Amino acid sequence: MMAELKRSKRSSRSNRSSCWGEKSYFFGATFVFLAILTQVALDGVLAWAQPLQKTVAMVGARSGASWPLWIAKDARLYAKYGLDVELVYAVHPGPIAAIISGHAAMTSAGSDPALLAATKDPSLVVLGGFMNKGSFAMIGSKNAADIKQLGGKKIGIGRVGDPPYHMALALLRKYGMTARDVQWVSVGVDASARAAALQSGQIDAALMTAPAYFRLQAAGLPVLAVLLEHDDIYVSTYYLFRREALTKERAMALGFLKSHAEAIKRFYDDKPFATEIMIKYGGARNAEDANRVYDLFKKARVLEAIPYALKGSVDAVVERQGPELKGVDLSKSIDNSLVDQLVKEKYFESVFGPSIREEQQRRQTQAFGR
Repeated sequence: MMAELKRSKRSSRSNRSSCWGEKSYFFGATFVFLAILTQVALDGVLAWAQPLQKTVAMVGARSGASWPLWIAKDARLYAKYGLDVELVYAVHPGPIAAIISGHAAMTSAGSDPALLAATKDPSLVVLGGFMNKGSFAMIGSKNAADIKQLGGKKIGIGRVGDPPYHMALALLRKYGMTARDVQWVSVGVDASARAAALQSGQIDAALMTAPAYFRLQAAGLPVLAVLLEHDDIYVSTYYLFRREALTKERAMALGFLKSHAEAIKRFYDDKPFATEIMIKYGGARNAEDANRVYDLFKKARVLEAIPYALKGSVDAVVERQGPELKGVDLSKSIDNSLVDQLVKEKYFESVFGPSIREEQQRRQTQAFGR
């Protein structure tokens, strides 16, 4: 009896020891897990606590060409990559002048002025582009209801040689006309100035972007041609940076490219947010205007997921600018290495999913320098 009692006591002590051992293991594992979670949380807090790098980006157009910048700002995508970006609007040549002077880090600029500036000033470099089509339409007047009637008529532009001039000339060539077959009238670089000149009869036609041309169309003015219907007329928007973006400011430049890529993903995924942005910043007066612009952009896939500066786009600039770029080594002014880096890191696949690979490969082969 005494022997059985002793065995029972030893068994009880053994069970208690085993139980406490299991509890000790449980509490230890739980402590380690909680410690890891706490460290992860602290790392996140510390990351957010890091001061954002203040910088300025120039916006040269109140149109869909600036959509990724506006979305990146309002969706806090810049902040995600450590940037506190102030977006500043200015008409050409203000944005490029701000980059040259160092008052701004980057601007989204039309391919012609961006490439001309980069070839003339070695402190500048084109680091890619996110648009190769534009929402421009040639709007006529009561004196020109058909594009074939523009011979001898007045076409409003900012100045001879600016992007609207070259886009208008590309359209005219499709109908057998040259630069000498029309009168070019300088009416200012802002779309509102061209619209006023059209409505007052000062000019007979002008290129207008959406949504501005919707209102002219609603007022009874005819749409003579839409550039989105002509794939061979490149209307490209490039990223223009100071050359330091390739070296000491590379992380910031990559932050811009990533922010805009994710803004473009948000654009295609979130129509209500995108149209709200267009109303807030892009000159759309109401939801109807914003929705029409959005539908144009989405249907034509205007915003590029893989932002290479394309050879076809560069060739188009060279053809338009002629003597200005004759004999110039453009490889010194265009650098696709940041986009190459993001492709190599599979960044675009992480944003847009595996389905983007085919487009990525196609754009790689079409990129300038290939």
